[in-house]
Amino acid sequence: MKNIDKLKTTLKGFTSTINRYPMTILLFLFSAIFTSYQISTNDLNNIGEILLSLAFGAVLCMVLQTVFERFCHGKKIRLIFIGLAALGAILYYLTVEFLVKNFSSEHAIKTMVLLFALLISFIWIPSIKSKVVGFSESFMVIFKAFFIVALYSGVLYLGVALIIMAIDMLIVNIDSDAYAHVGNIIAYIYAPIHFLSLIPIYSKYSDKEASDAEEASSGNQTEDGPTQKLNKAIEPSKFLGALVSYIIIPITAIFTVILLLYIIMNIAGDFWKDNLMEPLLVAYSITVIVVYLLAKVIHSKAAEYFRKIFPKVLIPVVLFQTISSILKIGELGITSGRYYVIMFGIFATICAIIFSIRPNHKNNVIAPILIILSLISILPPIDAFTISKSNQINRLTNVLEKYDMLKDDKIVQNAGNLEEEDRQIIINSVRYLSRMDYLKDISWLKAYSNSYDFEKTFGFNQYGPDTKSPNAWNYYLEERTPIDISEYDFFVEAELSGEDFGSSLKTEPMGDKGYTIEQDNNNGIGDLIVKDGQGNELIRYSLSDIFDSFTDRDARSGRISKDEAEFVSENDNVILYIVVQSLNLEVWDDNNYQNILAYIMLKVK
Repeated sequence: MKNIDKLKTTLKGFTSTINRYPMTILLFLFSAIFTSYQISTNDLNNIGEILLSLAFGAVLCMVLQTVFERFCHGKKIRLIFIGLAALGAILYYLTVEFLVKNFSSEHAIKTMVLLFALLISFIWIPSIKSKVVGFSESFMVIFKAFFIVALYSGVLYLGVALIIMAIDMLIVNIDSDAYAHVGNIIAYIYAPIHFLSLIPIYSKYSDKEASDAEEASSGNQTEDGPTQKLNKAIEPSKFLGALVSYIIIPITAIFTVILLLYIIMNIAGDFWKDNLMEPLLVAYSITVIVVYLLAKVIHSKAAEYFRKIFPKVLIPVVLFQTISSILKIGELGITSGRYYVIMFGIFATICAIIFSIRPNHKNNVIAPILIILSLISILPPIDAFTISKSNQINRLTNVLEKYDMLKDDKIVQNAGNLEEEDRQIIINSVRYLSRMDYLKDISWLKAYSNSYDFEKTFGFNQYGPDTKSPNAWNYYLEERTPIDISEYDFFVEAELSGEDFGSSLKTEPMGDKGYTIEQDNNNGIGDLIVKDGQGNELIRYSLSDIFDSFTDRDARSGRISKDEAEFVSENDNVILYIVVQSLNLEVWDDNNYQNILAYIMLKVK
């Protein structure tokens, strides 16, 4: 009976959560639907943009709901907030779909930073003008909820996956996509509802909540439902308190000693340019800040000592990290990643100073500082991407002009005079601009963006003088290109490679007469042969002819049209029709790599 009552209470909590965050749950439901469709069909080329749009609207709705509960009242205002969240999701999608020509990693990172700023706002808003809830308490609520939901979701997925596996092995075959569908439902439907159900309702009136808390603590008043839920959500569990106090804090202390000893022993050497130190110091700073926020809510001697000592230790560590990152700019220039590392170093330094000066305060000010820094990093003209792009282009331009390699808006080879340091600047800058999809925006790099032939463009090999890169061609047919197969008797999708790179194609017998399509790849990629049931050769087609039709092109990669992808061979016996889905060719001095993914159709006369 108790279990039934507990189940009813849980379901009631989930229902109230849906009523509390209707638009958030609806947007996550849409995310689940789109993801499920993508798993089944793989037809959505813009699934990333769709999911980010829905995530933006969902998180924005969470923030606005928290603002409403904390400072507003009235159904009209709540409906306006819900409408604003839905409008935000729609506007975001329309922006990236119609105003952004190519949704690159830059836009994805900017969106993730914006979502991060919204999540920090979601944690920070309950602490504004509150005498009971500080940023640390609100952070504890989110921290507990996240790991509870992660544990439940993991166990739930594992259990359902085992059930599917058992049915698949013992009863009936189940499509492997079932596992992805289960993960999708848990991630987008169950997990958000469970997580939001663990977020308490924060009082609108800070003075009243403070007096209520004082009366409740003195025993003069019985806590009401919301107050009891709030106190329960803030209070760390015994397990979490023991984990932080007796395991995480001691390990952090030992690691701190090792880190400080290393810094002292190597400060005069290559410490400042050690590639391992930067990520190590950043990880350490994040750990200390997170543990500090948890320790503010945990009442133990270990937590108390941590709050008093570690912020002061953090100051020199983050200063070293920031200085190290700034020095690396001279070596590798400014990249978006290094920009964020330096920005985090600034934030961590501010946090360490605030924690040291005001150890007993709520430290709510760190949240708006983090939000402001996050917004600065994505808003032009001083955002991470504008600055890094400009810096890398300037570094590359300066080197090219230094050696007269940039004339009339074209790159001229002059590799013989290049110093090694300048070679590395060219290599690193071009790689970064390529990785961030900026090449097409630079007029004198457009030719390189089509061929990606580094040695032909700059006159030297980017992998070193002893490393020879192949001549390479890569082409692909646009997805969802319709192919008319109504006139053909048989259809096969096949991958064709040379004998050293894959097995030869041989289809199962087709039709009443047992026709087969085979690949004879004894000589490179070889020939495609159609045989009848007695092994008689009906037609032979040299696959090298397909490669020959592409190797005389100026552009060595990109999309091809349906007409360019079609190859037909015909005789009195059969018609062999080949449509290239993708083609890859690498020509080395001693060997060639040839690969074709194709649709093969056969008509018997």
